[in-house]
Amino acid sequence: MSSILSRIDFDSVLKELKRRNVRTVGVQLPDGLKYFSKEIAEKLGDFEVLISASPSFGACDVDTSILPYVDVLLHFAHEPIFELDGVIYVPYRVDFHEESVKHLKIKENRIALIAAAQYAWKLESVKAILENEGYEVELKKGSGRVKLPGQVLGCNYSALKGSGAGAVLFIGDGLFHPVGAAIYTGKKVYRFSPLSKEFEEVDTGCFLKERMLIMSKALNAESFGIVVSTKIGQNRLNLARKLKKIAERSGKKSDIIITDNFSVENFNYECYVNTACPRIAYDDHHRRSKPIITPQELEIVVGLRSWEQYKIDEIL
Repeated sequence: MSSILSRIDFDSVLKELKRRNVRTVGVQLPDGLKYFSKEIAEKLGDFEVLISASPSFGACDVDTSILPYVDVLLHFAHEPIFELDGVIYVPYRVDFHEESVKHLKIKENRIALIAAAQYAWKLESVKAILENEGYEVELKKGSGRVKLPGQVLGCNYSALKGSGAGAVLFIGDGLFHPVGAAIYTGKKVYRFSPLSKEFEEVDTGCFLKERMLIMSKALNAESFGIVVSTKIGQNRLNLARKLKKIAERSGKKSDIIITDNFSVENFNYECYVNTACPRIAYDDHHRRSKPIITPQELEIVVGLRSWEQYKIDEIL
């Protein structure tokens, strides 16, 4: 527990709360930290603490419903993607030995460096070490949704836009971000986990085969539910309206469904088009009885885009 919470700078949080002279503090935690809510509340000292039970899927998912009841909401574990009155983002940063990248065997000399938020805070140091090893390293900041240089989100790879690198190095855990980076750039992507020391070249084959299978199930669908999120960082209603017209021009029935948390099992559409967090389509389809596709995949299904033009879904 101590190692988990040591990745949060509580001293800075407490100083900021005192500076603002607040009394009641809201706390929003991702599922991985909810287990430690008691300890986190204790660390907030004498403030009255109200803990949100709502999900927290990312920096885009702020529980604004709790704001009328608190002076400040602490949104834990994510770097900010926008500024909100009464909301303080509290980052969760994984410390690691940057020198561990010295032993990586990367054939390409010019590398674009990226990471998820928990690791991106150390990319400047990683860049310096790789350059001392003889690599030419590209480290760029993405669009306005992205705070740190080299940081990528599950919905945003703009740190790699226009990259001239021969390959991409992702620092962090999991395969979703590096697979997305490989599809976004069309380049070779390596993944290195500083904690487990795993190093691998990322393969997009399984991901793309899975997406092709899901689209094949959608080809014969005659009715589409186009899902829009009410979350402030995910709402793409204008895109949903555009997709509705695309579906209907192709002779398909379509309706727009508004939701806070994705739950459409009681509806009777043959296929769902997700405009909320892109990872809903990519990660959650195994739990759904009907195919869930992205906006770009709808264009493939109705013949407006070829499979060779496949793109990862982004919120920019």
